[in-house]
Amino acid sequence: MTALADTRLRPAFAPLAAALARAHGLDAEDLEQAVWLRALEHTARAPLPTEPVGWLRSLTVREFHRALAPARAEIPTPLPPRPTAAPPGRSDLPTALRAAVPLLPARCPALLTALLDRPGLTYTQLAAETGIPRGSIGPTRSRCLACLRRLLRHPAASG
Repeated sequence: MTALADTRLRPAFAPLAAALARAHGLDAEDLEQAVWLRALEHTARAPLPTEPVGWLRSLTVREFHRALAPARAEIPTPLPPRPTAAPPGRSDLPTALRAAVPLLPARCPALLTALLDRPGLTYTQLAAETGIPRGSIGPTRSRCLACLRRLLRHPAASG
């Protein structure tokens, strides 16, 4: 077990991650998981810094800025108006979106189908429904949505 796995280090940065995430509309658990991931990647190639608390806090700020970058770069596209005659549910989602979801890799089809069919599910409910660990739902969702965006922008590239 590495020194990084010591649960006493979590209080050094988790409140900072939660405050930054809450203030900017990010998911605190996703941010915290990103910090742990970067920290583990670092310790795989170099020793843990002598001041792990300060290092984890600065890593938290860097991961926070990294998490904000895609949100700043993305320009929301207005959705077409919803048909008034169709009941809410599957029939009012664009056909291209539904057709693209099964073409996605790995766990993406199951996760995105669950999100599309029942958008109010919590991470715990999504984890139970899809078999994806609760802490991986946010990062997996982000990767899946990025794949879906690429697929919808360039449908010929999918095969």
